[in-house]
Amino acid sequence: MDTASTAPSPSGSEGPRPAEPEARSRAELYDALRSDGQRLAVRLIRLLHRMAEQTGMNPTDFQCYTLLRVNGSLTPGEIADSLCLSTGSVTGVIDRLEAHGLVERARHPEDRRKVAVRLTGDAERVGGAEALGVGEAMTAAHAGYSVEELATIADWLDRIGGTLDRLAAEPGR
Repeated sequence: MDTASTAPSPSGSEGPRPAEPEARSRAELYDALRSDGQRLAVRLIRLLHRMAEQTGMNPTDFQCYTLLRVNGSLTPGEIADSLCLSTGSVTGVIDRLEAHGLVERARHPEDRRKVAVRLTGDAERVGGAEALGVGEAMTAAHAGYSVEELATIADWLDRIGGTLDRLAAEPGR
């Protein structure tokens, strides 16, 4: 069964596009989501390395920087847990980011025994995604979707994010 057409994809790029979902079975769609999701993960890792290179950071430091941009202030333990690093490794990461003026350590607002790590005002100078044109490329890739379709994609990303967080929190699984 031919499940591809030559219609342009919503991103505007030419090439094969999967047929309408009704033409594919649920099992075929799950298989496509699994394999395409794995390819997406590899592509995101590659992009992360490219952005790290662009900013002059190593990938681990860039991951920490990005984590703080997304989540705001975190303790070193929370950073270690999120990045699956030892607390000793995180101390080195924070030291390097601090030496570059990108983060600062401050007293935790709720527990004076803890330290909170947060980005400094200078951290905005790090281009990363912006320098590579990621924002513009993503806007262009989504331009062909309706508001309803974008809402479905946003819901899916939220659900998948929650699922990934739950799976990552269950060690030894």
